[in-house]
Amino acid sequence: MKSSVSKTFTAQATIGLHKGYSDEIILISDFKKKLFERQHQIKKEFDVVLSVKLTLCEIVFLGQEEPSVTLEFIQYPKFPVAEPLLKKAIIHLIELLMEDLDQNRTVIVFQDETICLEKSNEINPKINI
Repeated sequence: MKSSVSKTFTAQATIGLHKGYSDEIILISDFKKKLFERQHQIKKEFDVVLSVKLTLCEIVFLGQEEPSVTLEFIQYPKFPVAEPLLKKAIIHLIELLMEDLDQNRTVIVFQDETICLEKSNEINPKINI
């Protein structure tokens, strides 16, 4: 049996399934449709194929509960990519999904840094901080 090995690289981002700050739910089928479209765009723009593991979860914050999905990325040993390019492609994918799904803020956790992407400083108006 043949094996491929690469330096470990992981990243994850969690995206809420409420459209904006509304109660409108984004269906997982709609989420996947947007993800497929944007994966193809990333391949065209960066020549990087991003395999994504999706896990349904919930974000809980000061009484707010939001159904969400966590996207997990790895350096796939069969198709290795230079880490700076891989990070850039992941960040851009998340930015595109945020626009598509009307998300204000998302955090991407890499092994060496955590990046908060946000369209505005607005905090959810439904909670009082």
